[in-house]
Order: sequence, then structure tokens, then C-alpha cells
Amino acid sequence: MASAEAKRWSSLIGIVTAICGNVLISFALNVQRYAHMRLSGQKANQDDGEDGLSLQRRIAEQRAEANPAPSEEREPLIARSEHSSESEKVPREKNYLKSPIWWTGIALMILGEAGNFLAYGFAPASIVSPLGVVALVSNCLIAPLLLGEHFRLRDGIGVVIAIAGCVTVVLSANDSNPKLTPNKIWNLISQWEFETYFGLTLVSIALLSFASSKFGEKSILIDLGLAALYGGYTALSTKGIASILSNTIWRVITFPITYLLVAVLILTAVMQIKYVNRALQQFNATMVIPTQFVLFTISVIVGSAVLYRDFERQSLEDGFKFFGGCVLTFLGVWCITSGHRDGDD
Repeated sequence: MASAEAKRWSSLIGIVTAICGNVLISFALNVQRYAHMRLSGQKANQDDGEDGLSLQRRIAEQRAEANPAPSEEREPLIARSEHSSESEKVPREKNYLKSPIWWTGIALMILGEAGNFLAYGFAPASIVSPLGVVALVSNCLIAPLLLGEHFRLRDGIGVVIAIAGCVTVVLSANDSNPKLTPNKIWNLISQWEFETYFGLTLVSIALLSFASSKFGEKSILIDLGLAALYGGYTALSTKGIASILSNTIWRVITFPITYLLVAVLILTAVMQIKYVNRALQQFNATMVIPTQFVLFTISVIVGSAVLYRDFERQSLEDGFKFFGGCVLTFLGVWCITSGHRDGDD
């Protein structure tokens, strides 16, 4: 009886932590988008100022031509800018790294991800994963209020469909949340199924990275596809670390697998943030956040199914649920991302 009560409290703590974490993640992404918008506005004001200086310079030169002065007095009052063109060559992508607002968003995102990490230690993955929809729902309120973005009825319908699809996908998975020992994780990584999955994802990352520099501005799925692939490994390593910590806290530093998982976690988390920010620079937050959530969720489910065998004992009925959930999820994404005018972005 006491054990059942403890499990209920553990699940409740995990649920509350995951909800708070996902709200923070949604707010963090919108704060980062706000930072990008401020930088774009400052750049536009700077360009307007330079245009004004150019106009003053041209007027001064015309006056000098109409009223010739001695040679020593012919220096223009407004010097020509020799470095303006060079300053424009500075990649705009680097500007946000100097923005305190952007770093505030990063701090909030770290707190949110920490909440999700802790949630995996208290509640089963089948409970924590669907709570990612909280980020979607909270974004519906945060993006219009913070950024003044237009929220269409079609967006609301798409969010509802995407939520239904993701919940269906997760409910079709196995409800068990087994604790994994370091040796068990090593054995799972060494299986041919995961090695094949690892090879396929590496090829996909290479192809999408090449496409990102050429077509990233045209399709939201390229940069967010990369973020999802990296995010899948972030979640897999997070689950592994949480499982090791749940078994033993003090001996965790004695296992080599711990350092491998931490390295994967840090590297993939950084790359995920990089490509999400690229998408935020090009597309509307109401498009980026739902799409990123859906692609990330699918990536985690597929990766976890391969590495941790989440669907090993799945029935045919659950298989149909999984397929139906995927269809609903992509339909919801289509409703949200399609039909936007250029001005909406």
C-alpha cells in the first residue's frame, strides 16, 4: 500500500515538473524569437541612419561644387564611410550571441530542459512524453501576447489535431519504465539495430546539413529536421543518464558509459539549439514551435523504440494506433504551417 502511494506521489511530481519545464521551454523559444526581432529592428534603424548620412553627404558635395572653395577647404564635412560595406559582411547569425535577451531565453530553456530531465526520474516516459504538448498549448498564448503574432482559427485546429496525434502515438507505446544498468545500456548500444539506426541518422544529418546552407530559408523542415535528429539523441542520452542515476548516485562517475552519455547530451543539445534558432530567424514562432515539437517527438519515439525496445511487446492494435497517431500529427502540422502569407512570417 505504501509502495503504491509512493508511486502515485512520484508520478505527480514528475507530471508537475514536466508541465513547468515545457511552459518554460515555450517561453524561452519566444524570448529568443523576440531577441531576433529586436536585432532586425536595430539593423533596420541603423540602415536608415546610414541612408540619412549619405543624403547629407551628397547635399554637401553639391554645395561644394556650386561654390568652389580653396583646395585646403575642400574636405567634406561628413567623411565617407570606408567600413560600412565590411560591417555588413559580418554574419547576422552571430549578432544574437551578444544579446542579453537571447541569453535569457537560453537560461530559461536550460531550466525547462532540466525540468524534463528530472521528470524522467520520477514518472514513466509514457507519462512525461505527452506532456510536451503543454509547450504547444502555452505557445498559443505566449506568441500572440509577447510577439504580437497573428493566431488563426486554422492554427488552433491544427494544434488540437497535433495534440491528439501525439497523445495517440505515445499511448500506443509500452507503459513500462524499466531501470537500465550501465552494462544493459552498453549491450543495447552494441546491438545491430541501433548501429543501423545510428548510421542512417548520420547520413540524414549530413544531407540536411548540406541542404541547410542552400535551402534552409525555403523549407522549415530542413533546420527543424536537424534539430529533431539531434534532439532524439539528446533524449536517448537523457533517459540513459536518468536510469543510471536512479540506480546509483555516488558510483555514477565510475562508469565509462556515463561520460559518453554526457558528451552526447551536451553536443546534441548545443546543435539542437543552433538549428532551432536558425529556424526562428527565418520563420514565424507559431510555425517553428509546433513543427519542432512534432518532429522531435517522432524522433524520440523512433530512437527509443530502436535503442530501448519500447515497442518490443507491442500488439497489432497498438501498431495501428501508432500509425494513426503519426497521420494525425502530420495533419496537424500541415494545418499550422500551410496557408501563411509572406507577411505573416
